[in-house]
Amino acid sequence: MTNRMNLEFLPNELIFNLFEYLPILDLFQAFYGLNSRLNTLILAHCRKCRLDFESITKTNFDIICKNYLPYIIDRIISLRLSDDDNTPQQIDLFLSYNFHLQQFINLQIISLSNIHSSYILDKLISECSQLISLTHFTLIKCYISINRSNANRLYSKIWSLSKLNYCYLDISFTHASYFPMSTVISTSLKHLSIINISCYLNELIHLFQSTPNLQYLSIEFMDYANEFELPLHILSITHLKLSFDSSLDILQYLLQNLPDLYNLTLETCNIYMDGYQWEEMIRKYLTKLRKFRFKMRFSALNDENKEIQSDQILNSFRTKFWIDEHQWFVRCHWYSSDEQNRFDFIDLFTLPYAFKDFLSYTGCTLAKSTCPNDDEYWSYNHVNNLCYGSSHFTSSIMSRVRFSNIQYLSLSLPFNDKFLLVVSKLDRLTSLCISINNHKKTNNVLSQLQIILDRAPCLYSLSLGPWSSFNLQIPLMENTSKSIRRLNFQGYAWGKNWCYFDNEQCRQLSCSSLGVQCETLLIKVKNRRNVLDLVNSMSNLRALNVRCEDDHWTNQKDTLSQTKDELIEWLQDNLPSSSMITRDTHQIHTVRLWIR
Repeated sequence: MTNRMNLEFLPNELIFNLFEYLPILDLFQAFYGLNSRLNTLILAHCRKCRLDFESITKTNFDIICKNYLPYIIDRIISLRLSDDDNTPQQIDLFLSYNFHLQQFINLQIISLSNIHSSYILDKLISECSQLISLTHFTLIKCYISINRSNANRLYSKIWSLSKLNYCYLDISFTHASYFPMSTVISTSLKHLSIINISCYLNELIHLFQSTPNLQYLSIEFMDYANEFELPLHILSITHLKLSFDSSLDILQYLLQNLPDLYNLTLETCNIYMDGYQWEEMIRKYLTKLRKFRFKMRFSALNDENKEIQSDQILNSFRTKFWIDEHQWFVRCHWYSSDEQNRFDFIDLFTLPYAFKDFLSYTGCTLAKSTCPNDDEYWSYNHVNNLCYGSSHFTSSIMSRVRFSNIQYLSLSLPFNDKFLLVVSKLDRLTSLCISINNHKKTNNVLSQLQIILDRAPCLYSLSLGPWSSFNLQIPLMENTSKSIRRLNFQGYAWGKNWCYFDNEQCRQLSCSSLGVQCETLLIKVKNRRNVLDLVNSMSNLRALNVRCEDDHWTNQKDTLSQTKDELIEWLQDNLPSSSMITRDTHQIHTVRLWIR
């Protein structure tokens, strides 16, 4: 009480500084209700409040929604809700408290993640239409089942948001891919990213027409139409990030209609433009282009040997335009799948490498660049996602590559002696997926894994893929990591058989160091009682994604409309009533639980 009373003698400025260090829940629980002055200061501090519920515990989520959110709902400027495996059914729970988005009258930014219900998504987007200050709208990993006409209505509601400036759409559909075809014109939208949905040329034209002031666009394009015509110059686009799978003619025609383009990031497959063609294109049509990054993958151009062909390719990028005027350098990687070079392909990309993914292959037989010093630009610092096979990066060429900013790593164990040189830093690694190469000696895989864990202080998620059926049956029981909070065993298999954990294996997991600190667990178990054992024995477990071998739920079209789900009802009867328990609508043999 003395410490609380001492706050009375502090000026408001110092108290506001103190509040900056406290999460919203801790702030309210510690100080709200002590006296009217602190109440006033807390509400003043929250006048531009940001709420991120992405990884919150269910207990804390309930407390905030029940006790504190009503006091600050009109002060929140940013809101993030998520139905991912860490917080399953969070959005349903949020709505069950009778909250509506139109109550967040000052909301400027909203992010919605992992929604699988078309009804819920439509409801939330409809409510956004009443938010007059909303400028940023984000959908992440949403997966819904609707038809094209309903998808168009959904997109039109987004385009109708009167002040929307930024939109990020990562949404998948059950039966097809529906690129936005809004019937509404948005004059406010300037920044748009559309993930995992390819568009045709006519759809892209429609997008430009319905979004006339668009300045930044990130899309995937796939169209092999023989006839095409753009009805107008697209004068607004200044930044374009384009993944392109189409013909060279369409690419050239598209770029010729973007005269104000300033920044271009381009990834192509099966087409090639040499440096002379690019120079002509840029000088004639893209005179404002200042930042240009590309990656082109294509087959060998002719029957000449790779040394001659690679020199022909690189020489076209060694002109004054490339080297002196822009300092745009490129590198060529030549891959051969066999000794006869019958299936060669080439990766040609600007330096420094500008893409977040790097696909590694074993057969890189040549690497050349236009850099004056060939030792430069071997650090691929923009790469966040890497799949590292046990035989990758072993050649003298590829072992020069360095990755220092990897966040998501898929790794086959045992790794080779180049791994710790190539992946030079693991301090930003947050997600690791490991599997076993059955063709390699496996006696040291756990010690190698521990080396990685010791070098990855930010590692949050660890997943197991196929695991060889040697004498170690339950991996990870002896491994330790201070940071891991999420374990995924659902891809775990012994040889060709999926692993369903039995009573003893569940006990071993719950007693292990990683099991004790685990907060989110994805697993297959032999029977439903294993679920109870895991919930009761893993004290830090918040969320569980589980498949039970004794689950008899049938995979029929009308299954989810049945009134009785025997496993769900059994879990509801045997777990605390506060638990959120539901069957995944798209993976119907998976049950998701939000426990604590």
